[in-house]
Amino acid sequence: KLYIYTHTHIYTYKKMPAAGATVGYDRMKEVKEFDNSKIGVKGLSDSGITTIPKFFVHSPETLSDLKSSSTCTGIPVIDLSRLNSHLDRPKIVEQIREAARTWGFFQVINHGVPVSVLDETIAAVKAFHEQPTEVKAKHYVRDEGQGVMYASNND
Repeated sequence: KLYIYTHTHIYTYKKMPAAGATVGYDRMKEVKEFDNSKIGVKGLSDSGITTIPKFFVHSPETLSDLKSSSTCTGIPVIDLSRLNSHLDRPKIVEQIREAARTWGFFQVINHGVPVSVLDETIAAVKAFHEQPTEVKAKHYVRDEGQGVMYASNND
């Protein structure tokens, strides 16, 4: 099986009002309304919006616990060519764990998946997102226990 995750790093934000936040603003209500619309970010973009919806924007105060990494200057690259090696497997697993923990994503090389399969997968993902909202809406859920999941933000 090939699993493709387009977003794996989930942040926990402090529950405090943003500086200059609108009094009475209910971010979670807006997120719920957006989720219920099941249009996703592409649908939002296709609708012709000209500004980023407020619930996608986090103030510096809510992001203050996030630390940037100064130890790595590029996206982590994980080489799977020696994954079946008794000696190298634990090192590779640790590289994946560290990349996922610090970056939330990484590039995998020497994975053995043919380029044609990758190209077909990307084409299928693009085709899915080009479908009408009504078709995509059947898969728009936040419950990660489902076999197939389509969501726009992971708050």
